[in-house]
Amino acid sequence: MPSAQDLVDKFTDIKTLPHVAIRVTQMAGSDTATMQDFEQVIKLDPVLVIRLLRLVNSPYFGLSSQVESIAKAVVFIGMKHLRNIVAVEGLRNFFTAKEKEAEFSRKNLWVHSATVAILAQMISRRIFGEDGEDVFLAGIIHDIGLIVEDQLVGESLRRVCTTYLAAGQQEIMTDIEDNIIGTNHAKVGRLLAASWHLPEEVVEAIRFHHRGDREYPLPSVIGILQLAEFMACKMNYGVVNDRCDPLPPYLNTHLKNRMAEYKVLLKALPAEMAKARELYDADQEK
Repeated sequence: MPSAQDLVDKFTDIKTLPHVAIRVTQMAGSDTATMQDFEQVIKLDPVLVIRLLRLVNSPYFGLSSQVESIAKAVVFIGMKHLRNIVAVEGLRNFFTAKEKEAEFSRKNLWVHSATVAILAQMISRRIFGEDGEDVFLAGIIHDIGLIVEDQLVGESLRRVCTTYLAAGQQEIMTDIEDNIIGTNHAKVGRLLAASWHLPEEVVEAIRFHHRGDREYPLPSVIGILQLAEFMACKMNYGVVNDRCDPLPPYLNTHLKNRMAEYKVLLKALPAEMAKARELYDADQEK
């Protein structure tokens, strides 16, 4: 059976995020990077320049005057928000590369990942008062290992999905992957995220997002990601329809104690998803 490193080494769809995305990610986590540094890197990708200026001048931001420079665009969007836009752009086609299939669909995985990302950011902002940019990134990319498995061990992945669907409600998807494939998407995703120089909290959230045997104090990225994934699955935005890993007991207690706040949050979710589609899918409608 292959190890997680074996799969990553053989993966050919993308070995890394685009160079610009990696540099933007590194600078977003730096205390010394300036707006001019961002401008110099972004200029290396003309398509990204066009999209960034179109985005900052869109109704989503509602600015009173036209922004025509990259430096000003970065000021209005913010460094981490910019990083997330670049990551989404780098990964979008990657997730939608194959037709929908009964057992596993990359398109469904993209919808799942986007829903988890939006929910995670909403939880971070509305429940804990944090900016939520790192949990958004973790949400978008947390299941990237499934794409690697789809390319390299696709038949086994479909057997995992079928087995997971038929399994009891306490069964964990990654345990089934370990038994059938020899590794799991959390381990694979963690290796990819580390190679892309993503923030350590994001890398660790990808690694442990299916682990329910220990507590990750809130508002940790891992804890919020687990909450968001559970809620997305319960709303039928899961990787495998009608299946969801159980919520760890400490998160279940948190959810019950703040149920009124989460009900308000979920009522606002459709509007937030519509805003995200406007923001991230604007160019895809053309």
